[in-house]
Amino acid sequence: MHNKFLDKIELKLLADCKEHITALATLHYNELARHWVPNASIEKAKLWLSKHLNHEELPLTLVALYDNKPIGMASLRINDGLELDYAPWLGSLVVDPAFRSLKVGEYLIDSIKNKTHNFGYSKLYLLAFDKTLPKWYTKLGWVEIGKEPYLGHSVTVMEVLL
Repeated sequence: MHNKFLDKIELKLLADCKEHITALATLHYNELARHWVPNASIEKAKLWLSKHLNHEELPLTLVALYDNKPIGMASLRINDGLELDYAPWLGSLVVDPAFRSLKVGEYLIDSIKNKTHNFGYSKLYLLAFDKTLPKWYTKLGWVEIGKEPYLGHSVTVMEVLL
């Protein structure tokens, strides 16, 4: 089924829309980091995002824009903090709560999967802090491959074949 809302979404690399770093750092902090990352802050998120301003190398971040406002993002990076010999990783998938259930997350994941494939990888990995997320990712074709301790939490590690 065609999603008319997604036709209105523009995806850009963060490197091409740096003016949205503060808004994205705030979204990341409010929806993810403050719940899971010790000593998280918007300033730390801004610094972290500033390392994702790449086009042809990792890490990079894709930004979903609606009416030229950032409503979500997803990153692709070599490592997502775990000491596992897997690469690369989907990370920091976050969608503004006002735009959830509109398939923006799936759109960002598919776009990151395409980028991953274009970089020559055949698998993509992720870690999920939230215990409810593996069920959602499984519906999207991801497979749970283990649990790992990370930042004081047990996270679920998943992979998907490209």
